[in-house]
Amino acid sequence: MIRCNVACTGLDSAENPYPGLSVLKSIKESGEFAGKTIVLTYDGLCTGLYQHDLVDEVYLVPYPSEPEEYLFTRIAEIHRKAKIDVIIPCLDSEIATYARLSSRLQSLGIHVLVPRESSVKARSKIFLPEFCKENEIDFPKSYLINDPNEIEKHAAELHYPLLLKGSIIDAVKVENPTEAHVFFHRLANEWGLPLIIQEQLDGEEYDVAVLADRNSQVIARVAMRKMGLTKAGKALAGVTVDSKEFDGLVEKVVKALKWQGPLELELMKNSDLNKTYLIEINSRFPTWVSATLGCNLNLPLLNLKLALGETLTPQLAYKKGVMFIRVIGDTYCNFSYLAQLNLKGEIDWAQAKSKNKNLMEAA
Repeated sequence: MIRCNVACTGLDSAENPYPGLSVLKSIKESGEFAGKTIVLTYDGLCTGLYQHDLVDEVYLVPYPSEPEEYLFTRIAEIHRKAKIDVIIPCLDSEIATYARLSSRLQSLGIHVLVPRESSVKARSKIFLPEFCKENEIDFPKSYLINDPNEIEKHAAELHYPLLLKGSIIDAVKVENPTEAHVFFHRLANEWGLPLIIQEQLDGEEYDVAVLADRNSQVIARVAMRKMGLTKAGKALAGVTVDSKEFDGLVEKVVKALKWQGPLELELMKNSDLNKTYLIEINSRFPTWVSATLGCNLNLPLLNLKLALGETLTPQLAYKKGVMFIRVIGDTYCNFSYLAQLNLKGEIDWAQAKSKNKNLMEAA
């Protein structure tokens, strides 16, 4: 039994869901965990923090755009009260920050298994085409653009429909020049420049969730074929498949990046060309990672063990044919809990329930 307190970020489960809920679900329902689950949130309306069957305590922390010293000071303050043993960050935008803070967090007794900052930079959308070229990995034709007037020059080669991608996250399929110009400005305003303009490939979409140890050894990986997508391109349904045809690519990426911690590879398989293209690398677990609990290779639980310093040998067997589908539901509590979070910066769901308080009553 693992007796520790684990904190997690990225629990929004709305239109563009993050992995945090899946990570906590995998750990809490593993049957091997005894401790508190803690949420570090930037926003009081982050939907998953109200999932009080999975979450014990909630704390507001500064936004990633604020100086990272603010984040470290706030985590240290929370740690004095809640005793955090492990933090599992689940947003691409914060991984580099936790990489820079990892040694200072370790000095407090807080363990974080994240890649080095240089590794995070190398897999970013801006540098990924260069990384793939250097490592002889198939990648869709892509160009960096800083001006909407550059769109048509590249569209003549790439052809519509094509993709416009933000430099950090977000991607939109555009069908014509008008859409391309509209979404150029939206993405640029939200994520800054440059943007990426990329050819739209045909084929079957796959995803591989990966976990590597501190020596860049692949400890576990699970492959999934996407069966349904949201408008934002997120998988809402999929099925686990044999990863053998992707294992060589996974090993190459992990070794080339000197990666440690969670990783997601998004792939496009074109059977006519007999090619598998690497589309994106995300520096955290995918949103569907709780499916690894269902296929008997629980990646978030293994991540927790590695973060705590346990030495693990590769565990590569898992059940194939396990389908996941995302279900949207509602949860309820009194409005006063949101007011309490905004006023005091915290909610203790476990304490509220231990007092036999109906969560529909005022905090």
